[in-house]
Amino acid sequence: MKRLLIAVLLGTFCLMSAGVRVSYAGEIDLLLQKLVDKGVLTGAEAQQVKLETQEQVKKEIAQGKYSSLPAWVQNIKLKGDLRLRYQNQHEKNNADIQKDANIGRVRMRLGLEAKVNDKILAGVGIATGSGDPRSTNISFGGYNSKKTVVLDYAYGKYAPLPWLKLVGGKMLPGDVFWEPTDLIWDTDITPEGAVIGLSKDLNPRTNLFMNGSFLVVETDSTSTSGASAFLIQPGASYKFNDTYSLKGAVSFSSFDVKDQVPSSHDKGSNTKYNSTSATTGNYAFNYAMLNPALEFKIMQPFKVFGLSPESLKFFGEYVNNLDVSKKNTGFSAGFQLGNEKIEKWGDWQLRYLYAMLGKDAVLDILPDSDRYSGKTGIRSHEVILNFGLAKNTSLGFDIYRSWGINGINSGGRAQPETLAQVDLNMKF
Repeated sequence: MKRLLIAVLLGTFCLMSAGVRVSYAGEIDLLLQKLVDKGVLTGAEAQQVKLETQEQVKKEIAQGKYSSLPAWVQNIKLKGDLRLRYQNQHEKNNADIQKDANIGRVRMRLGLEAKVNDKILAGVGIATGSGDPRSTNISFGGYNSKKTVVLDYAYGKYAPLPWLKLVGGKMLPGDVFWEPTDLIWDTDITPEGAVIGLSKDLNPRTNLFMNGSFLVVETDSTSTSGASAFLIQPGASYKFNDTYSLKGAVSFSSFDVKDQVPSSHDKGSNTKYNSTSATTGNYAFNYAMLNPALEFKIMQPFKVFGLSPESLKFFGEYVNNLDVSKKNTGFSAGFQLGNEKIEKWGDWQLRYLYAMLGKDAVLDILPDSDRYSGKTGIRSHEVILNFGLAKNTSLGFDIYRSWGINGINSGGRAQPETLAQVDLNMKF
């Protein structure tokens, strides 16, 4: 009991002294060592006091209550990542001639999140890129030219109630919709507009959520006005027990783009993307997409066999463009095995996804840009392996094998493409 009391008093002293100047950290270590030498504390007790002190300081900073730092500093969080990539793209052209492209790329993202008050949050992010909404990569080359940095997102989030959030601006995709795969939305897209998000726990196992959004979609880069879109997505998650859980949603999104000028491809290119008018080259249809999605997760799936993968997920999506009668459907299905997150040495993930998109299943400015260059009218296999090299550092391998399904080359056969990417990821 005496040692415990001393440990508590010492912890209090550590907290007070830590707020005076950083050099006290060394003095605290010396004081702890003296208490150990005198037999007041054991080595284990001294280490425990030090760790508890550090955790308490971190907690107070996170809550904005740490007296030695200005409030505005404690209310701001910075995060970022750097990715180095080697990419090989192997394809055949219309003359059935093989072609290889070897590219080096870099991606940098830096985000800031500021707590304006107890209910309002502001987020701003910058990233490398050229303005392409589906990519923040910068390719090496250009005689060592300087590379560009663009605004990736800028939004405000208001949470007047625990179950309600209002978001506006150029937003992160997770605030707009939930998706288990990138069948419809490339993960680099940061939608623009406004969102109402609802989320309510019915009990410890069941959560209901719904996202409703109004979006501005710029399909003509020469125009000052964009086409409009809206999305509504009700969904639910249910935890059967500590091992099994299920999450699903059904979304309906409507993109009013008919007669708009396509920005994702050359005017009149009617074979590799969405259908366009033979006379104007503009979009021939609107896109009213019905999209059910599901994810089933098993924690420690092979524990009975003495194996240690943290989780196994099965997921899939289906999409149907209700405004079109032909080539208007698509689906994805796959699994992920391994750790939930890659955080340290030895963590790993293996992911497989099969995807198919009809020519007019989705608006062609939305799908994953690495899957057959973001085109519609495709089918594709994707395998991803990520491995943790150290804390916040990982190595990733991503391979796509894709084909067109509209007989788009001169021989009436699908053009195959293999895309291989090797990534070194560093988070900070």
